[in-house]
Amino acid sequence: MAPQSFTEYIILGALMSGAKHGYEIMQFLGSALEAAWRPSTSQLYVLLKRLENTKLIESHTESQETRPSKRVLNLTTAGRETFLEWLNTPVEHVRDFRMEFLGKMFFFDFLSLSGAGDLVEKQIRILEKLAEKIRTRVNNIDKKGFMNLVYGYKLRTVESLLLWLIQEAKPFAVKK
Repeated sequence: MAPQSFTEYIILGALMSGAKHGYEIMQFLGSALEAAWRPSTSQLYVLLKRLENTKLIESHTESQETRPSKRVLNLTTAGRETFLEWLNTPVEHVRDFRMEFLGKMFFFDFLSLSGAGDLVEKQIRILEKLAEKIRTRVNNIDKKGFMNLVYGYKLRTVESLLLWLIQEAKPFAVKK
């Protein structure tokens, strides 16, 4: 079963570099992705349980001498494959772009994985098609109506993302 949310994929990514307990995952996410996104502690633990139930992660208990035992989490093979498939798939919806695409770029960089340039190129093609679709709609509506305002906003947003992908994401992705 595939993860149901962006946050679940981010948790899988946090475990790509090795086993961690819940608090370590929270610290990692807070320090690494705080500028783009941060989950709540309660949300994290609910999602860890869900990922374990779907066999994307597994856990074992480690005892500590002076502290309570801790549950250590690892990716399963299915979890690793699921994460890598997500990582290499472009974002479909503009509304998800800020968190999801930036999260993917972070993990390409943090894990020193190849493929970021390919993802950027795929993302550019998807947004170019979307921009063309919006332009077609703009040409078929009342130029003074509210929908013109809406589609103008959508088109400028997509054009801005395209410019950012070309000027900033592309050079970042190929710097390796």
